[in-house]
Amino acid sequence: MNEVVIGKAREKLSSFLRLFSTSPSSSTSSASHQDDLDELRKLERTMRRIRATLHDAEEHWNIREESAKLRLKELKEVAYDIEDVVDEYEYEVNRCKIEALHRADGVHNTGKRKHQEFHMTWFSDQEN
Repeated sequence: MNEVVIGKAREKLSSFLRLFSTSPSSSTSSASHQDDLDELRKLERTMRRIRATLHDAEEHWNIREESAKLRLKELKEVAYDIEDVVDEYEYEVNRCKIEALHRADGVHNTGKRKHQEFHMTWFSDQEN
């Protein structure tokens, strides 16, 4: 049972890592972005299931077999990997949003500077 869960979690993690390798900052369609978000949600659900299984195992199961301990250790590693991927993706999305705000602010400020420079030049010409 645990091997199936570990296998599915690793498979989902691998597929999401392929999606993650293309940065959200690249110009992708909104449908593609929505697919990425759907995949992220699936990954988060998988992570919650893994955490619940780990909690149950640690609280209620009397595990003495080394193979079972190893599977639980692998499951924990997968859960940590999923958390890392989710955190990295959220960081990247937020970074892209901030960059977009800075670009928009830069365009807005550039226009103001040109406007101010024009007025300063015009007024200095009027004084002469």
